[in-house]
Amino acid sequence: MLNIRIPDLCIRELSYSLDILLGEFLSMAFEVKAYDSDVIEISRPDVPGKLTIDASFFNLLQNARLERESMPVLPLQSWSPLEDGIEVNLVESSIPVLYGRPGLVKNDNHLHLNFDIFGSAFFMLSRYEELITKGRDKHDRFPATASVAFKVGVLGRPLVDEYLEILWQCFIKLWPELKRKHPISKTFVSCDVDQPFDCTVETLPRLLKTCAGDLLKRKSPQEMLKRINRYAFNKLGLYMFDRDHTFDWYMEVCEAAGLKAAFYFIPSSKECQNGCYEIGDNKVMKLMQKIHVRGHEIGVHGSYQTYQDKQKIIQQKVLVDEALKRSGIKQKIKGNRQHYLRWDSAVTPDYLDAAGFEYDTTGSYADLPGFRYGTTKEFSMWGWQSQSKLKLKQRPLIVMECSVISDNYMGLGYGQEAVALLMSLKNKSLEYGGNFTLLWHNSHFRSTHDKPLFEKLLSE
Repeated sequence: MLNIRIPDLCIRELSYSLDILLGEFLSMAFEVKAYDSDVIEISRPDVPGKLTIDASFFNLLQNARLERESMPVLPLQSWSPLEDGIEVNLVESSIPVLYGRPGLVKNDNHLHLNFDIFGSAFFMLSRYEELITKGRDKHDRFPATASVAFKVGVLGRPLVDEYLEILWQCFIKLWPELKRKHPISKTFVSCDVDQPFDCTVETLPRLLKTCAGDLLKRKSPQEMLKRINRYAFNKLGLYMFDRDHTFDWYMEVCEAAGLKAAFYFIPSSKECQNGCYEIGDNKVMKLMQKIHVRGHEIGVHGSYQTYQDKQKIIQQKVLVDEALKRSGIKQKIKGNRQHYLRWDSAVTPDYLDAAGFEYDTTGSYADLPGFRYGTTKEFSMWGWQSQSKLKLKQRPLIVMECSVISDNYMGLGYGQEAVALLMSLKNKSLEYGGNFTLLWHNSHFRSTHDKPLFEKLLSE
């Protein structure tokens, strides 16, 4: 049991940070009391020793809430814990200090950490900066390049997980007998089902239009004949020639690696940019039945328009639930990922929580892979609407395949640089007792290089 005294300011936010780092990540019991001070004080009943920690972020939050003055001051200071006698597993020997100052002060049984760990963690986990920094891309997404982590070159580091290790080493320095729970690292494979079938052969009019393009624009009669072949076989319910219908192979690869995948379906295509199928189509329900029988998960791929619309989010979960019932599938809808990774940190978590989702896994950037939330661990989200910890968990997405491969984003293709980056992100995720969550679309296996790379990421 830890006794924790916290400054009498921003109690909800500070308590949230304590709950996540100490409760969820370290599985430690603690009691919290507020007092008149500007530092966080941690002790143990009837055991010598005390740790005090700077709380500069929460002081800023009290006086300049969601104002630019409360943002980290760039360039950031860095700290090398080893120089102060703290041996800790970090990605690099030094770590950036978002709030507070570098350094650890030792005085007998008292340690004082100048570095505001809990405030820095709240900044990352709540996505505080996304409510202040206004720049957005063409899909109204907060881009990686606008983040503090990118600007200081640490988007590829799980900073919150590293902060946690520093905190733990401070505990051990004071109380060597303390034990922590070590979570089992996992790889989560997920698939956003944007188009379960080749959409160009979905209907006869679309087929004719695309075939005309094959002949007149692309000058490829061979592709036209292949497309006609796919159309004919798809109509018979045979998808062996459909380049997008890769589900059987996808599940086989996951199962061979001892994994179960999660497949997130768009509930409706009636609005633009939302795929080419309806969740209630017979062929879609047959696909979901196949997924379910093999023990894989079915979730919601929240459509393009939903991320700022509470009622649409609720309605879409209902649509998928109803489709599962009509299909005779007894599986509870647990997870969600937003289409195009569209996300508004100010409202989307609260709306998903209200809809009854257990977890969301949108938590990455489209333009760059990495650690948007600063952690690889699943955690309870902060709700800016409710000003409280939500029941909704975030399962951070570490990498989407096209973020690395596609020319629209990093454009690394399938070479050694791409492979090295992907494996580095996987290794860092698992090293810190977290999860490596990978998004690979069923429709992204058109290159001869896609399948080998996918298999490599799952098997190594």
